[in-house]
Parts: sequence; C-alpha cells; structure tokens
Amino acid sequence: MSDFFAIGYTDYWYMLLTLDALDIIKNAPKDIGLQFEDIMRFSMRGTKFKSWWVASETTLTAHEVAKEQLLPDVVIWQAGAALVLSPKAYRLLGDMLEPLGELLPVKILNEPQSYWTFNSLVKKGADPEKSAWQYMGDMPIQLEKVGFSVSVDDPVIFKTDFDNYAFLYCGKRLKAVVEEFGLAGLSFKALE
Repeated sequence: MSDFFAIGYTDYWYMLLTLDALDIIKNAPKDIGLQFEDIMRFSMRGTKFKSWWVASETTLTAHEVAKEQLLPDVVIWQAGAALVLSPKAYRLLGDMLEPLGELLPVKILNEPQSYWTFNSLVKKGADPEKSAWQYMGDMPIQLEKVGFSVSVDDPVIFKTDFDNYAFLYCGKRLKAVVEEFGLAGLSFKALE
C-alpha cells in the first residue's frame, strides 16, 4: 500500500468555492508590502493571509460538468494548493490541519455557519527517483509522476516545489480520517 496520495476532486460532483485570488486582492491591505504575485501565486510563494484576512462573502457553484449540485464536506480550492472545508469538516480536521497552514473563514451566501479555506504552508521535497516531468525538447510540459520518500516526521498534508506547489499531497492518516468520517468531496490517488 502506498504511503502517499495526491489529493483531487471526486469526479467534479461537488460544488466549488467561487472565491478567487482577485477577490482576495480586493481585501488585501495596501501598506504591508504585498505584491500582486504574492496573492495570485500564493501557493508557490508561501503567502500568509491570517493576520489580515477578511471573511469574504461568496458562493459555492457547481462545476460545469456536474450533473447535480452537491455540497462538499471538503474539496480542493481551485485558487491554489488549498482546501475548502465545510463546518463539519472543520470540526473534524481543523486541529490536524492548523499546524500545517492557515484556516481562514469564508462566508457562504445562505449558509448559517462559516466554511473555511486551508492554505497549506508545509512543503516536502519530491524523491527524484520517483518523480518525472514529460518534456518537449527542453521544456517540461506535463507532470508525469511524483513520489516521496518516507520520513519519521512526514506532515499529514503538504505541497512540493517539484510541481511548482500546484497540488496537495497527504499521507495515510489524513486519507483515513476523511474516509472514516465519510467526508465527501475529495479523491485520493496512490503514489509510488
């Protein structure tokens, strides 16, 4: 059995958070030295929001290929290597995730309780023997595979510079908790 998993969508069945990086820019303070790219590429740059975050009001919307509009418990936030947690998922996963990033409240229109975004700040280096890009000439065009070596201090959830911090990965523990409590919205692809 694999020790690590790529976190993904569950076949686009679940609604997605419409909050994007441009919405965050509107609320960003102008006097703390943030640059446009610090927010637009927050996953890559490790941008921290918690000290000035404003709980924006936004919506959840169905993906264009979704047949139904299902509310997720936890789903990928398309703005970066981040998650969106329902109030239930926040109660069950919040203590596990908080040391590894930032949990930031978001007000969802017509929902009485806040949803939460999880901005992952922990990085893990990919194992070069288990990771590769597909190239066209000298240019990398597609991530072929990514893998990690097991360490005693492996984080529960993390991102990696190998894919430019575009995706989230996790170990067995996070996957087990999500599955044990039946939290809907994520899929887990086993890595080598």
